[in-house]
Amino acid sequence: MEDSQTLISPTDLVGDRVRGLQEYAPEPLGETAQRLGLPPESLIKADANENPYGPTPAALRALAAYDSYHRYPDPVSRRLAARIAEYVGVPQEHILVANGSDELIDLILRLFRPGRNGGGIAEIIDCPPTFGMYSFYGATNDMSVVSVPRLEDYQLDMQGIAAICSDQRPRILFAASPNNPDGRLLDSDSLNALLGLPLLVVLDEAYVEFAACSRSTWVPERENLIVLRTFSKWAGLAGLRVGYGIFPSALMPSLWRLKSPYNVNGPAQTAALATLESADEALARVRRIVSDREAFYLRLEGISGLRVFPSQANYIMCTLQSGTLAELKEHMEARGILLRYYGQGRLESTLRISVDTPERNETIACALAEFVAGARTR
Repeated sequence: MEDSQTLISPTDLVGDRVRGLQEYAPEPLGETAQRLGLPPESLIKADANENPYGPTPAALRALAAYDSYHRYPDPVSRRLAARIAEYVGVPQEHILVANGSDELIDLILRLFRPGRNGGGIAEIIDCPPTFGMYSFYGATNDMSVVSVPRLEDYQLDMQGIAAICSDQRPRILFAASPNNPDGRLLDSDSLNALLGLPLLVVLDEAYVEFAACSRSTWVPERENLIVLRTFSKWAGLAGLRVGYGIFPSALMPSLWRLKSPYNVNGPAQTAALATLESADEALARVRRIVSDREAFYLRLEGISGLRVFPSQANYIMCTLQSGTLAELKEHMEARGILLRYYGQGRLESTLRISVDTPERNETIACALAEFVAGARTR
């Protein structure tokens, strides 16, 4: 029998930093439907900014014809990267394709994380409220995150950012344009000011097709700018996880050394390539969603007791002025409507609604109006 002193539990080997992390585990749609006692197909899922129209017919045909499941995919997505370069208007040498933008956020942080002799912990500037994965991957990479909250109108606090740069010398700043959850674009003057600071600026353009204001072509001329984009939203490929980054060419050799092999699966590469080869059709759907967004915004703006924020993305942020988010969630879920509720800090009364089809948008608006009217009379 082994000496008990030589035995160890695997959990004892888990690092302290991992013990303090919070799991990201949203409820799957099937479980939500079961909890609500409703069939999954009856739910209006307006909580994750997904494309209500799905992939293009060309992408679906390409997936149906795909027959290389037994083969490893191209480890560097050459054909797809070449077509992406044409689509965004930059040389292919700047493109790296990944398993969604999330992989790229993690890859960037691993690239700039100090080694054991790195002289301390690197710092990231995060500008909340914004996409939560910047701080999440900062924590998983054991990098300190310095928060510079956005101003009341959700613009970046440029003075606050400059002060942090002067005092703490952070390495990386993440900024989303349009920003999630408010849908506000980062203006060119602010971006130029950020690029004048001594740090790397990572501009997350996950929703930029809905705004038609990309800064992808800035990258070859700016050595401290990275732009991240994705096929999840505009192309309806969220389930396949295809993202890409436009990087300064000087960083590419290091990124290739660090990138996981075969990181983008074959069907994902195939569907994304087919989408770009039928880009006119995909972008026509984007224009349709933008038109639906504007109509939906006006409809929501007409609901008394609901403050509605203009958006350049495929979602609309609102602040509830009557009732509580918990009450609203119960009301909406009883009608099979799923929205994104925040409920903390400055977003205490805030919700975000994905733009859906006109019919579903109207169903959402009617249910919201019904709730607000009832809350005001209670």
